[in-house]
Amino acid sequence: MIDFTGCLLLAATFGSFGCRLKHNPIEHPPKGALRYRGRDSAGKLVIRGWLLINADDVERVEGEWCLDRVGSPDDIGPQIGLGRLRGRLDGARLSLNLNPGFQDFNVSLDGTFDAVSFRGTWRYSTIRGIVGEGPFEAVKKEL
Repeated sequence: MIDFTGCLLLAATFGSFGCRLKHNPIEHPPKGALRYRGRDSAGKLVIRGWLLINADDVERVEGEWCLDRVGSPDDIGPQIGLGRLRGRLDGARLSLNLNPGFQDFNVSLDGTFDAVSFRGTWRYSTIRGIVGEGPFEAVKKEL
């Protein structure tokens, strides 16, 4: 696994940087990562990057993500940069929270998972409810 501690500290200090580091981690995902593509409700690509999902436990899932916006989309929430994820696996249903520990401004991914692909719906929600959502797919592509 990759240690994002320094990157997260930089992100917190300097704001969202969309994974734009010296060696762009979006272009060089870690081994085993799923390449992620998120679309808005109209089907337009708005997010790209990767998810690294550790589903060793029967139910509990943890991992990391690196995502960047495509264009200037609205209502995609805090799914830009680097972060940790947490979730639950129930059979083939996987639910992930990209912002564990936050009470507001959450991005969740819900869908079907088979270890080589994860497809479903992303949702950005606040205390007002769901303010953005769309389909996504994340597919393992080994280099």
